Amino acid sequence: MLCGDDQTSDENHLSRLVDLVQSRELACLVETIALAEHLGADGVHLPADPKAYKDARTRLGESANIGVDCGLSRHDAISFAESGADYVAFSAAPRAGIDGINQCADLISWWAELFVVPCVAWNVESARDAARLAALGADFIAPSPRLWYEPNAQRLIAEIDSAVRQARRAA
Repeated sequence: MLCGDDQTSDENHLSRLVDLVQSRELACLVETIALAEHLGADGVHLPADPKAYKDARTRLGESANIGVDCGLSRHDAISFAESGADYVAFSAAPRAGIDGINQCADLISWWAELFVVPCVAWNVESARDAARLAALGADFIAPSPRLWYEPNAQRLIAEIDSAVRQARRAA
């Protein structure tokens, strides 16, 4: 269920992270149903797998936050929204370049005009892209996990946050 050499240490660390997030009245979502159950997380972020979504909803209940990464698939986004997903995420493959960002931007713009289920721009790697996607209607921006490993991660995340705030003020 957990990775690492010291599972107890990992569990303690993850439990503290969940508590920290929830203490700030934020929802904490994790990547597996079992981990959400074990840690008392608020829900899960899943790949676009109907069986996994159904299992998550059954095991975690209607009050759980369940989001689905639909990649660049309109069909998956519509299907999961109709199934009750709390959000859909659009993402290009990591380092997909300008084509991936443009495809994601097109989807977010389309989604924001037609649907009420929130959408997330997933794997965003720059403040410029974050501002663009937020301006097009992304309800949330999820920075690329790669950014957290950069030596200047805190600055990069702060720049994304600032760019999103500015884009929202301008809208």
